[in-house]
Amino acid sequence: MKVIVIGSIEAGVSAAHKLSAGEQGTKIVVYEKDGFYTCGNCGLPHYLTESMETLKEAITAKEMALQAEHLEAHLRHEVTQIDQAARQITVKDLTTGRTFIDHYDKLVLATGSRNIISMVPGADKMGVQVFKNVEDLLFLKEYTKTPYVRDICILGGSYAGLEIAKAFLKLGRQVRIIEKENKLLPDFDGEVSDMIQQELQEAGVLFSMGESVTKFTGKTFVEKVVTNKNTYDCDLCIVAMGVTPNSELAASVGAALAPNGAIMIDSTLETSVSDIYAVGDCALLQNGNLRTSSIKVADLEIARTGLTELEARKNGVHTKSVIAGGNDRPGICPNPNRIMIKLVYDASSRQVLGAQAWGRKNVSARINAIAVAIQAGMTVEQLGSVDFVYSSSVSAIWDPVQVVCNAAK
Repeated sequence: MKVIVIGSIEAGVSAAHKLSAGEQGTKIVVYEKDGFYTCGNCGLPHYLTESMETLKEAITAKEMALQAEHLEAHLRHEVTQIDQAARQITVKDLTTGRTFIDHYDKLVLATGSRNIISMVPGADKMGVQVFKNVEDLLFLKEYTKTPYVRDICILGGSYAGLEIAKAFLKLGRQVRIIEKENKLLPDFDGEVSDMIQQELQEAGVLFSMGESVTKFTGKTFVEKVVTNKNTYDCDLCIVAMGVTPNSELAASVGAALAPNGAIMIDSTLETSVSDIYAVGDCALLQNGNLRTSSIKVADLEIARTGLTELEARKNGVHTKSVIAGGNDRPGICPNPNRIMIKLVYDASSRQVLGAQAWGRKNVSARINAIAVAIQAGMTVEQLGSVDFVYSSSVSAIWDPVQVVCNAAK
């Protein structure tokens, strides 16, 4: 069997291995239109604060891992067409310009997404930049070498914007997040977002909420960003306002798309077109998922899973919620970390529906436990009675998960 992967190394290759599990002699071929094997796009901002040697080591490690898996991988090769009836694709070598045909038994679309860019006056100035791939990372590392690039504006207050803010804070730059909504982190409930924003402000992040960019000013380079309310000094502006799925290839063969343009897939990752699969940012599971995720900005770790209270109500679910917290270790131990959790549950069945959490350390472990509880259909009482590990040196008698469950009345 031959599996061809179009795009993202991480998600695509993982899916290819899953599809070919148990098949002897499977050949996996990857076509990537960018010039580098990614070391994980979500982790790219981390490398802004690392040396070029560290980045090269990460890229080399990815190349060696691919070689060890005996994959046939091609950089700077763009797939321009799919012929589903003939089970073949048309590929263009972006280095030589040569076009050729390749055949598949199964096809994996891991084409990712592209940033939404506000086309306001001045958006084409040097220093108005997206941050999506290794090429963008290399540009930003070079651009920010000079200490004169001091004032950093980030458009968008979602996970992506906060990831980028984290890196520039570590570099000692002044960071301002500009968000058109009056709320940080759209995937969190309002009161949780407010508390998280307050902690990030104390860590030095500046916020301009409820503001939309109207133009960028400057000569060749951006110097200021102008919103509908204010004007801010800006030596570099990173656009992180959201993404659009790269689903054009899927649409060309009639694959079903979601309202946001993502490729609809089932639990096996298959699209509505036989033997064509999709993964990553370009895909959306038909029955949804828990959307369990985590990020750390400054000294604050933030995570979520399942439904927010607002999402549950939009789905017609009568919910209750509670916010409570506890330490991750006994108070007698040095440096205990307080973890706050908002737990969302069904008002009638008391089944756990979702959670949002934040604290200095060990937040993701709690969210993982709650994600398991949601998947298992556990009630608040069942989760609260779980026998979590206790250690006099590293964990409290009552885990923060138990504390918030016991607070749910």
